[in-house]
Amino acid sequence: MTRAHRSHRSWLEWTISWLGFKPYRCKDCQHRFYAHRSGENSPKLRSTEERRILRLRRQIKWKKTKAALVLYSLSSLIFLALLYYLIQQRIISE
Repeated sequence: MTRAHRSHRSWLEWTISWLGFKPYRCKDCQHRFYAHRSGENSPKLRSTEERRILRLRRQIKWKKTKAALVLYSLSSLIFLALLYYLIQQRIISE
């Protein structure tokens, strides 16, 4: 059974988390410590349910990112097509 859980972060700890360190707290002794993000899959830090939730969050985030990439790509293609059309009109009319 896992004995550590993710602890709430203060504004300073949000900046530390950019380096990949997340705060944890021991359920037994209430000791607070930091673990690197690569240790998220460790059975000592994450329960099976927490790992399942993390996996689901990553999938949802990836779907949103993929949708944004498709939208930006399509809008870029439309912009380039419009730009090409405008340039062609000017060359022909001269």
